[in-house]
Amino acid sequence: MSVPSPFPTQAELKKPVCVFCGSSPGKLPLFTNASVAVGQALAKNGIPLVYGGGRRGIMGVVSQSCLKAGGYVHGIVPAALTERASEHTPAPGTPAPSSSGKSKEGQGEDVLSEEQGEKFTTDVVGSMHERKLKMAKISQGGFIVLPGGYGTFEEALEMITWNQLGIHRLPILILNIGNFYTHLYNQFLSSVEAGFIAPSNLSLLKLVNLEGGEGANGDESRAEEWGQAAIKALDEWELAAESGYGLDWEVKEKRSASTSKMRPEAIFTTLRYTSPTSTPTLPVQKELLPLLNLHYERLREAFDHFSRKFGNNRWGIWPGEERIWDELTESIESAERSKSGDYRVRVVIHPGGRVDVQCVSAPKDAGPFTFLPSFTLPSTRRPVILDPEDTLINSQSQSDPSDEVDLRLYKTLNREMYDTAYERGGRLVNPSIHPEVILHTPTHLLETTTSNLAILLSSPNSHPNKWITPKLSGESPFLNGVMRRYLLRKGVIEEGEVTVEMIRQIRKNGGRIIGFNGLRGVWEGELI
Repeated sequence: MSVPSPFPTQAELKKPVCVFCGSSPGKLPLFTNASVAVGQALAKNGIPLVYGGGRRGIMGVVSQSCLKAGGYVHGIVPAALTERASEHTPAPGTPAPSSSGKSKEGQGEDVLSEEQGEKFTTDVVGSMHERKLKMAKISQGGFIVLPGGYGTFEEALEMITWNQLGIHRLPILILNIGNFYTHLYNQFLSSVEAGFIAPSNLSLLKLVNLEGGEGANGDESRAEEWGQAAIKALDEWELAAESGYGLDWEVKEKRSASTSKMRPEAIFTTLRYTSPTSTPTLPVQKELLPLLNLHYERLREAFDHFSRKFGNNRWGIWPGEERIWDELTESIESAERSKSGDYRVRVVIHPGGRVDVQCVSAPKDAGPFTFLPSFTLPSTRRPVILDPEDTLINSQSQSDPSDEVDLRLYKTLNREMYDTAYERGGRLVNPSIHPEVILHTPTHLLETTTSNLAILLSSPNSHPNKWITPKLSGESPFLNGVMRRYLLRKGVIEEGEVTVEMIRQIRKNGGRIIGFNGLRGVWEGELI
């Protein structure tokens, strides 16, 4: 279950512990004061803190107190909850370096300060499920549950279930601060009495009370004792030998790894919405969503393909443009009511036909949406670098080769290929630079990590003023994006042979390279 630790190996640290807690502060000062004590205790005992990345509420309190006490903190936050998102969509469990990682989750003022230093790191992931999975995999020291709401309950109960199923066997400590969890624990006891939970499985978790019980738990003057109570419970943790089911999950994970990795989790497309005025524009107008019909077209192609391949039982019925539009307008109007602005809008269609729309602030460097390349070389260009490795087709030897081709032809949430290339390219440049990385075969260019591309050569043998985009084929599959479709139909670009050698020609003789996608439109690149 473990993954490489985000914490420095040279530091003498114990196994990380994950804290599940509310992103709001709650009404009692006891909740936040006790959480301060927990954060401080983790730091003083050399235990790194893993948490949901929030800056507000108890999330912010426990992380800030741990940092102030000299501890290490790693936050994991879904991209949809960040203040500034990027078009670079992370694969499950993969950070998105171009996002700020500042969570908008919760209520109240930010508690976590802007200057956290090197002991604070953040991963931005693609979904709530990925967030929880990564928190669980890193946190080999166990879990501490502080007061919170639905999300906290759900996280804690799933980790208890994992103990029962044998996915892990880790400490799960529920701190009964202010007797907050007394009713929940009583429900567990009722389930034992009713025959739904085995008595031995009560040891899958521990309800932690202060010495003195109910009265002590609610005593504000004893708030600082909760930190040491948590450490003591970690040290004394012991599972009943007969608890849980003792299932072997490793064999099943290995057996299903190749097929599940290739099966599309969902399909999506990314649009841009920019309010024309400084005041909310309601209702949303379709003309403010560039190339909307091409986005519909792209989604329908992918949906129909995977429905044919995996069956309607998995993918269900196409939700239809009207339903997608309803979801789009609801999400955008919700964002517009709070603040008129510039948004990245992602439409996700899941197996079964469920539609999700995520509307977050567009990247600050996105610039205005541009439909055509500039006639002259613009002063603002995006850094572009060639992937130091070839993009291998059919590299997953245990999977159906057509599965991997599908994930290159259609935009799905399975983005590992792009994330890996992005990481490889990023290692070649200054960490402050977030380059577009060109994917390629040994001989031909394909696309960048976020966009389709085209080149304009200046050599004597090239066609003047003709933008050439890579030719789409089964041997060299890549995403056929909405802007690529638009520019081809307008005659602005033409399909042709775009080779790796042409990059060398541009470096030597001059020329231009552009990228284009549904978020930025056309952007100019600069080879680095």
